[in-house]
Amino acid sequence: MKKIKRQLLAPFTWLAAIVFLIEEAIWDWTAALMARLGAMRLVRTIEKYIATLHPGWALVTFLLPSLILIPAKLIGLHAIAAGHWLVGSAVFVLAKLMGMALFSRIFNLTRPALMQLGWFARLYAVVMYYRNRIHAYLDNWAVYQRIKRRMKSLIARMISTFKHKP
Repeated sequence: MKKIKRQLLAPFTWLAAIVFLIEEAIWDWTAALMARLGAMRLVRTIEKYIATLHPGWALVTFLLPSLILIPAKLIGLHAIAAGHWLVGSAVFVLAKLMGMALFSRIFNLTRPALMQLGWFARLYAVVMYYRNRIHAYLDNWAVYQRIKRRMKSLIARMISTFKHKP
């Protein structure tokens, strides 16, 4: 029975591994990009304001980028469905990257305020519990570790190249 369960779960495990690798790569890359933007005076001022928001407004600020980028993702999917797969894919991926970058930066700024909302803190704890369990499971795979190291190395080179451009 254990063997059958393992075989049934194998595709989901591989899917989780792929999703986690991509998510980590995008998160690291966009965090570096947003840190560079954070060096600009106007962006720094806006970030300081966001960090002081009341929990309710912090939640609105946290959700706003996702709501704004949903139409862009839908436009990308529509273009793909209409046969313009290259343009549609580019729009969708760009919206996804921008969303991840804004999501990570705004979440880091609003986290203290969001954690004051009881339901959000409980939801966050549940999500992090399962995320950490999945990571612990995947971290025991040698192949996952090798791919993860290669991706981190590739991203570090990309970030280094991005930092040294005039």
